[in-house]
Amino acid sequence: MQMSNDCLERSTKRANVGESFIMKTGLLLLLFPALIFSLRHEFIYVPTPENWTSALNYCREHYTDLATVDDQAELNELLKIVGMGYVWLGLYRTSGDGVFVWTDGSTSSFRPWETGQPDGQLCANIYKGKLYDSGCMARIPFACYIGRQRQILRVEVKSSQNLNNPAVMTEILRKMEQILKEKGLPQYAKLSWRTQSNGNVFQKKYQKSDATKNICVPN
Repeated sequence: MQMSNDCLERSTKRANVGESFIMKTGLLLLLFPALIFSLRHEFIYVPTPENWTSALNYCREHYTDLATVDDQAELNELLKIVGMGYVWLGLYRTSGDGVFVWTDGSTSSFRPWETGQPDGQLCANIYKGKLYDSGCMARIPFACYIGRQRQILRVEVKSSQNLNNPAVMTEILRKMEQILKEKGLPQYAKLSWRTQSNGNVFQKKYQKSDATKNICVPN
C-alpha cells in the first residue's frame, strides 16, 4: 500500500470548511472512495451560573449553541473542559412526559442518563458524566459549542489488498489520521469513510473527473 506526501487532490465542488488546513498539509491520500473529514464540537465552558434559557441565549449569541454530545468520545472531551460539576447542556423537552431533543436539531440518540433519570423535569444537565433533568430556572454553569466542521475528500490508495476488508480500512484510516494530526489536524477531529451506494467504501478509479484539481504544496 502506497501513501505519498506530495499533494492533495480535492474536489472543487466541496465545501470550504477546513480548506485552509487541508491546503497546508501537502498530503496525497491515495485511494478513491470519499473520506469524511469532520471536526467534533469545540466546547466552551462558561462558569457564570445562569438558568437554562439564559444559557441557551448566551451560547447562540456568542458561539453556536448550548453543548450537544453525540457519543461517549465527545462526552469525554466535554468533561475534560467542564469537570464533574453541574453544567447545562442543549437537551430539553416541552412537557414532563415528552421526548428530550437537542436544541441544535442534532439527531444523536446518545443519552447517558443517571439511574432513575429523567424524572419529569424539562431541561437537562450533566453531572459527573451522567445526565440529569432539572427545573429550567435553576442557575448553574453551562457549556456552549462552536459549530462542527465537515468536509468530504476524494482520495486514492494503491494496494494489492482487498481494501474493503474492515481490518484494512481501519488501518488505513488510522494511518491517515496519524499523518494529518502530525500536520496540525485538531485532536478532536474525526475521520470516517463514506459508504458508496453499492455498500462498499472503495471502488476502482476509471477516469479523473473534470470537477477535481490537484493542489501541490512543496514539502
